[in-house]
Amino acid sequence: MSTSIDALFGATSAATAKWKPISASAASAASEGSWKPVAATPAKAAGAGDSVEVTGLAKSLTGVAGKVFAALGSKARAMLDGFVKSGQMTEDEVALGLRSLATDAVRGRFMHERAHDEEDKAWAEKSATAEKAFRRKMDRMGALMGGMEGERMAAHAAFEADGDQQAFQARMQPVNERFRAEAAAIDKEEWDAVGGDPNEVRTAAMNHFLKKGMTEFAKLGLDKEEGGLLKQNDEKGKAAADKMFDLGFIPKTFRNGLAQFAADFDIPGIGRGTVGQMLPESDPSAAEEAAATGTAAPTAAEAAAGPGVKTFATVAEEARTALDASLASLAKAGKPASLSDPQQADALFGAFDRRSLFAVASNSGGKFSKEEQKAAQSVMARQQEQAMKAADPTGSNPAAAYRAGVLFLDQAGEEEKASAGWSVQRAAAQFGYESAMRRKGAEPDRLESGSDLVRMLKGALDTSKDMEAKGLSGADYVQKLLKMPAFRDGVPDLNDYLKNAVSLKV
Repeated sequence: MSTSIDALFGATSAATAKWKPISASAASAASEGSWKPVAATPAKAAGAGDSVEVTGLAKSLTGVAGKVFAALGSKARAMLDGFVKSGQMTEDEVALGLRSLATDAVRGRFMHERAHDEEDKAWAEKSATAEKAFRRKMDRMGALMGGMEGERMAAHAAFEADGDQQAFQARMQPVNERFRAEAAAIDKEEWDAVGGDPNEVRTAAMNHFLKKGMTEFAKLGLDKEEGGLLKQNDEKGKAAADKMFDLGFIPKTFRNGLAQFAADFDIPGIGRGTVGQMLPESDPSAAEEAAATGTAAPTAAEAAAGPGVKTFATVAEEARTALDASLASLAKAGKPASLSDPQQADALFGAFDRRSLFAVASNSGGKFSKEEQKAAQSVMARQQEQAMKAADPTGSNPAAAYRAGVLFLDQAGEEEKASAGWSVQRAAAQFGYESAMRRKGAEPDRLESGSDLVRMLKGALDTSKDMEAKGLSGADYVQKLLKMPAFRDGVPDLNDYLKNAVSLKV
């Protein structure tokens, strides 16, 4: 199974993004994951700065390959060593594969962190203007729909009472005409603000940053050093990496270690960086394993949140306090809460931001009942549904609805983005958008996610011939994913998500 390492750092038009600081420890995996620290007899790999097990493979790897190998966790190192001992790969093939992964990872970091010239700044401004105009359009469409809801409900109520189809159509005609006229005006405002087709502007900006980043990276000449990075799209390196993937060396096993290597790489003109978000469901890196064996470090939440940002534990505690206060208030008024009632659930969680909702929905800290979790999950699902319907109020443009779903999900907090449920929804929404665009003969925008799991899930959806956007409803598409060979091993457990799968039907 071939997969792109660009997913580690998401080379997109969001070129101003920086990696969030995080400590060298991986307490997130230690506290939430299932792995245990592995005791090992340490030795130095040639050219490496970290301790690794003494094996024939470790001794043979030098340069970039040795450094990547040293950054990997013990499970990943043992897997690669097993490939060589079993005769499935040679030491040279493993070295080439690791250099290929390293090249993609360092390039991804460079494309995020390189300095912008005036041309870049101009394209970034165009992209930001287009995005701002799109969000304003969604807000206005939502307000327009809300303003006409009363008239629609009255017309439907009258029809249910008298069954007069002609009277219903006559009553709805001016409402629909006004809606179409105002919707057209909203579309025009978006085009005027952007100075043309917003989709074309966003696509052009994305293509600019992708092409410019790859061109500037090639100029660094990092492939000139013996045993260093490879040329971009080096065929032998790609073939070696693909062979490792086919044997089971999937991103879950190496993602965190490779991210650590890329952060430690001294990129000319940029220097060294800091590691971004570690995925709890990924195998730990060597640095994470070392930290888990006793090195003092901040908690995972403190490290991931950064200065001035509430830890997820604090968010969960505040959510519990706020929910208790609301429930107590209802009880005092003689109105016991019924969390299964959508209206009451919306009222109880109305003041919660998305991060607080996810704290309840995911039962952070074990503080919330199953009924509270389910209610929070239903509120989150309705929020997504509302965002999608605001983009396609008449139900005639599913591509717009799915695109809105992608944008809505991308605004989630880092904790939610690390969940399997978010990954499945994000992949399905992107797949639905692209499928809907192509069904009407249009080329979709690139809405790639920075999550390697999302890209893997999206790739699996793409390869399923019988998967259509209209089938992305409830748990059905998740069940289909689980049956695919690529997802039988190595992917975070999606079975729990089946219980609360969000319907993406439009």
